[in-house]
Amino acid sequence: MVNDKQNSKTQIKRLTVAQEYLYANLLFWGFLVILAVISFFTCGGVWDDVTSGVMEFIFVILGGGFTLVSMLDYLYEKHMSDSVREAGKS
Repeated sequence: MVNDKQNSKTQIKRLTVAQEYLYANLLFWGFLVILAVISFFTCGGVWDDVTSGVMEFIFVILGGGFTLVSMLDYLYEKHMSDSVREAGKS
């Protein structure tokens, strides 16, 4: 009885693959927000064409690209894990 309680307390909750990708994206987008704030003040703290271009690059190119690649990698990993399980059955 005591061992059952200790085992349940020591078990580590594993994240699903989708949760891992979600947390990776949240971490990267948080980094991009910090980068955008630093870039805004480095550009003089004034919203102009240069700042607009920098923000567009940061959020659309870097953020959108990372998110797109993460989604494609998730789909590939999910598809390949299914294929490996099917190959193991035969």
